[in-house]
Amino acid sequence: MHPDDIVARFSSELKGHFTASRIQETAEGLDGSKKRVRLWLSIDRDVFHRAVSLLKEFGPPHICTPMASKEYGDTIELIYPFTMNYAAEPFGELVVILVVDIPRDDLRIRSVCDLVPGILYMERETMEMLGIIIEDIPDPRRLFTPDSLGDTYPMRD
Repeated sequence: MHPDDIVARFSSELKGHFTASRIQETAEGLDGSKKRVRLWLSIDRDVFHRAVSLLKEFGPPHICTPMASKEYGDTIELIYPFTMNYAAEPFGELVVILVVDIPRDDLRIRSVCDLVPGILYMERETMEMLGIIIEDIPDPRRLFTPDSLGDTYPMRD
């Protein structure tokens, strides 16, 4: 599997809902001999679940870090970080970062827990800290804050 294969598949399967891609390579390690490859993919919210399903066809995606977010005016950008085995490098991994824009006037996205069960805690944290409604999440309970906090979201402007 090469990042270009994933980009080609996303382009053909998701048509106009796959909005951008970028391959980033960096040298890492003490001597710079280890290559880290990151594939950034921007996906429309409406096909996000399908995009994660497509990604699984290349191998099992693993959660590599907590989900990040950015706020831009009337949009909250969710950044879903995954790693996958990458045979091009010895003991290599490919970091695949799916980026989804969520409009502030419709803060919802479908859960991908049915595809990647380990993402449950990230989705719960996203609901609690950002106020994003994760549809079809199997366990919507709060992780860190009391229910009495109500509609206050600690990590949102």
